[in-house]
Amino acid sequence: MHETLNMLLPLAGILVGAKIAAQISHKIGMPAVFGELLLGLLLGPSLLGLLAPNGTIQLLADIGVILLMFMAGLETDTMALKQAGRASMLTAIGGVVLPLFAGLLIGEMFGLEWHHALFLGAVLTATSVSISAQTLRELGRLRSREGSTILGAAIIDDVLGVLVFALVMSLSGEGNMLFTLGKMFLFFPIAWFVGDKIVPMVVRWERHLHHREASLALLLGMVLVYAWAAEALGSVATITGAYLLGVVVARHANEGHIVHEGTASLGYGFFIPVFFINIGLQAQAGGLMAAPLLTAVLIVLAIITKIVGGGLGARLGGFNNRSSLQIGIGMVSRGEVALVIAGAGLANGLLSASLFSVLVVVTLATTLVTPPLLRMAFQARQDPHAAAEPAPPLVADGAAD
Repeated sequence: MHETLNMLLPLAGILVGAKIAAQISHKIGMPAVFGELLLGLLLGPSLLGLLAPNGTIQLLADIGVILLMFMAGLETDTMALKQAGRASMLTAIGGVVLPLFAGLLIGEMFGLEWHHALFLGAVLTATSVSISAQTLRELGRLRSREGSTILGAAIIDDVLGVLVFALVMSLSGEGNMLFTLGKMFLFFPIAWFVGDKIVPMVVRWERHLHHREASLALLLGMVLVYAWAAEALGSVATITGAYLLGVVVARHANEGHIVHEGTASLGYGFFIPVFFINIGLQAQAGGLMAAPLLTAVLIVLAIITKIVGGGLGARLGGFNNRSSLQIGIGMVSRGEVALVIAGAGLANGLLSASLFSVLVVVTLATTLVTPPLLRMAFQARQDPHAAAEPAPPLVADGAAD
């Protein structure tokens, strides 16, 4: 009870502070998530030092990002996602290949051994669209062609990122790459099939349950199971499993269903603000002090390679220049995915402690710049000549399914 008592006031401060920061952020024309991230940075060890990351906050933050990506799945237009399949695939490929080789090149330029430099590139390939999904949701563009392409590309990016991660670990003598790939490719079809069979049963059972919240509890329980299975059985990030189940649930439950309303209240009322604050708490000033030049170079590189690589893929996939820029920006944020990969590298000796700190700062920087850049990209006045030109049609080939 003593440990719980010590966490009550910090959690109260996080929740109240996050909502105040969100309101201030709205007033200056920024998404709510931007204010929450900056508040975490302000409270964390790098600035005021009033709050430090701990196991309790991390656990609540992990649940928060799982719920956030489940809701992103609920709001995904599967028809638009299928239509954007080819563009999503090309966006993901461009957003992985360019950062991978750029990270490898920069790592070798700064004197890293080749397999350490390759792992640095692997960390830069990660994309976490939880920040982009939240920003797109606030802008009302999550269901747009661009939003669906970003979300679809993020799933493919996660798979490609695991491929790269497994390859690097295999080359360094850690793990079995073929076993990892086998688990990953089996997870997606099995998870989709199981969810597509169970979710309709839960929705039908609702009329026989004493409380509507019972079906919400059942489905949220499935979210946690899918999140666990994604990483433990499928070797992909937990948020991928949550997002996948969200897409499945959206096929069978309408927008007025309790799972939509209940998850939003639970997530945005408690868990999701903790997740965004926790990202800011992860920053360590020592990362900048350890290697300021490398930190600055990697921040610029991390932003540019995703915009150029992802944007080029979207352009090849049929989008016009403006939409391609929006999609490329939506892939910039590294978030918790990069931190998970970097943590594995630190544990296996592929990253030094100082380089890990640098990557935490790089991850935070890409996460902080994504919301304002994305907002500017979607709200920028379109060129009148470009507006008169119809956008090229997308090829509906279901590549992201």
